[in-house]
Amino acid sequence: MKKGRLTIAGCGLHPGHMTLETQSLIEHAEIVLLVAPNPLSIQHILQLNANTEHLGRFYNMGFSRPEIYRQMAKRIIELVTAGKDVCTVFYGHPGVFVSSTRMASRVLKPLGHQVRMLPGISADACLYADLDLDPADTGCQSYESTRFLLTRRQVDSSAALILWQVGLTGEHSMDHFQPGEQGLAALTKLLLQSYPADHQVCLYEAPIFPGFEPKKDWLALADLPGATVNTVSTLYIPACQAPEFAADRLAWLGLTEADIHHWDEYEEVECDI
Repeated sequence: MKKGRLTIAGCGLHPGHMTLETQSLIEHAEIVLLVAPNPLSIQHILQLNANTEHLGRFYNMGFSRPEIYRQMAKRIIELVTAGKDVCTVFYGHPGVFVSSTRMASRVLKPLGHQVRMLPGISADACLYADLDLDPADTGCQSYESTRFLLTRRQVDSSAALILWQVGLTGEHSMDHFQPGEQGLAALTKLLLQSYPADHQVCLYEAPIFPGFEPKKDWLALADLPGATVNTVSTLYIPACQAPEFAADRLAWLGLTEADIHHWDEYEEVECDI
């Protein structure tokens, strides 16, 4: 029996995001396992390969989120170990917030199966484009919202902060797809330790249909607890102060601040806590 192999691909957030390489691999796979966010993406992939199975069905079977991902991984492993050339297709980037593919990969690689991942356009790439951001300008911190809330992190308010899955903040049971009862209030309390109450933050949602506008709701940080969010909402918090140069590190290079005065072209903002 031939050795099965697994290609892990991302279809982006809508059909216009799919790369030619991913499209070709979908077309030539023996079976495609799909989790896609909208009917257009599903129809597009079905047109590329009719032998497509929807892993999204596990979301409707009453499982907890961890069990959903385990069931998806089990199905992937079952087909690959049966000798199939399998292409899994997840929306966005298939390695970002996708547990099942990593579970499957950790089982299949030691068994000698070829596993390959292709990149896809994910929500962070859309956010940078839609909000006209360059993460290199100030630097960028990026965390899953509940993990950020429940673990000790050193927040750098001179860099941008992105919190993913803000619509699930505080939902620790892994059984529900909504914020915990006190999630947004607790998150706001934490953020107010590093940012002023009137600091403008953005609740962002990338469009999942071509030609549609993204959701970009700007509001004062203090108003976050009352905001409307869902499972795909992302919180973007701009930097609110300029970084300080480290004199000792400049000295390591034999430099002074005057030697890098051209960095002053970046906009400086102030933050008063």
